[in-house]
Amino acid sequence: MGWPNVDTKDMKAFYPGDILETGHDILFFWVARMVMMSLELCDKLPFKTVFLHPMVKDEEGRKMSKAYGNVIDPLEVMDGCTLKTLTEKISTSNLAEKERKKTIEAKTKVFPEGIPQCGTDALRFGLLSYMVGSSINLSVPTVVGYRNFCNKLWNIFKFSLTNFSEGFQPEKNGVEGL
Repeated sequence: MGWPNVDTKDMKAFYPGDILETGHDILFFWVARMVMMSLELCDKLPFKTVFLHPMVKDEEGRKMSKAYGNVIDPLEVMDGCTLKTLTEKISTSNLAEKERKKTIEAKTKVFPEGIPQCGTDALRFGLLSYMVGSSINLSVPTVVGYRNFCNKLWNIFKFSLTNFSEGFQPEKNGVEGL
């Protein structure tokens, strides 16, 4: 954005930001330092709002970490992933041999057929369903359940469209904006 020149077109357009979305676990180590450095170097806060989301953990409540081998790649949930791909990724990781073996056994038990394709909406819906606590114990089978639910909603919508007359417009019911 033109740093250290703080008077550039990009700095004016994109700095400060409106919202920072982050987990509470890095509040001091990352967010507070961003604020301190920003105030020192630019004399502005780097964002107006901080949205703290729950911590994403594995099904057993352990923090997701490459060191544990329990990270779930969102792209693998959205697009699907074979068991072979999952186990190859673990086999080529830098996990200790004992942890590698344990992780492969766990993934094979939970995903014997691999991760089914869930799509973006199901993953978003699944994550949003956890937004009531301080942590998310992410379960891919739960996301698969939301994929099935989203599919039902889509089918209801498609069925409904076939039963509306041409040019259908919903009636206003007193709700603002409808």
